[in-house]
Amino acid sequence: ACVHIAVLRLPYENEPYFYKTIMISYDYELLYSLGSMLGIGSKEGLLRLIHRVETYTLDAMSTGVCLAWATEALEKGIISRDDTIVDLKFGDCDAYLKAIDYIVRQPNDFYRNLACGAEHAAKVYGGSDFALTFGKNEMPGYHTGYAAHIGYLIGLRHSHLDNAGYSLDQKLKEYPEPEELVGKLIKEEQWRQVLSSLVVCFFARGVYKADIVRKALKPLGIEISEDELNRLGEKIYFEKLRLKKQMGFDVSELRIPKRILETETPHGKLNEDYIRRTLEYYAKIVSEV
Repeated sequence: ACVHIAVLRLPYENEPYFYKTIMISYDYELLYSLGSMLGIGSKEGLLRLIHRVETYTLDAMSTGVCLAWATEALEKGIISRDDTIVDLKFGDCDAYLKAIDYIVRQPNDFYRNLACGAEHAAKVYGGSDFALTFGKNEMPGYHTGYAAHIGYLIGLRHSHLDNAGYSLDQKLKEYPEPEELVGKLIKEEQWRQVLSSLVVCFFARGVYKADIVRKALKPLGIEISEDELNRLGEKIYFEKLRLKKQMGFDVSELRIPKRILETETPHGKLNEDYIRRTLEYYAKIVSEV
């Protein structure tokens, strides 16, 4: 489910009649961040971008979101061609390939700032409304509703994998009160502490419920009840949250990107007040840790 393989054939630069074949792994996140996020319409262009990012061992989601921010910032006149060096345009694969090189080489102040992430770059130049970051972490490709975005904001790592808010969005027909939604997200994240400790793939989370985990541990000589497993997940979760708080995490500093309020989700447009109410409730939880 995680990895698919594509074949990219490219001519050698100095031998145009000879081709090299590159096997490239990809998944949904890369298609989103280096494809649709950048307006790339060709399979070859997408694979070339993935290959360049992987060659540099950059984070694909962060790179795509940063380049999208830079492109829009250039369009709006917030930054100039002197900053970007190359003329960034949505859909222009060659321009993005050069920009990825510049993120790594950092030939000027702009690329040094962009290499620090979209949140940092937006603080320096402006354009925070369309800087798609949550807790300074670039957004994954799930604009599915309240649970996804609130999950990014309150997740321990500000990742979609923390609590799978996008999955909750798919199941909910109507949203509960903000406090209840936060509770659902935290409960999922607490259980994931158990699964990740057991090195269980989250794609298999629907199989490895507490009862199955308990039975799987029994042949290893580990006798543990479902309640004990849940308490263990809760303990690990709050240990991590406590450490995060000690390292300076402050809920009041979390920023809601305005762009997510402007774009339709499967549940319609999002209401900022609802999101802020969830953050207020979450802040109370953090304050008691």
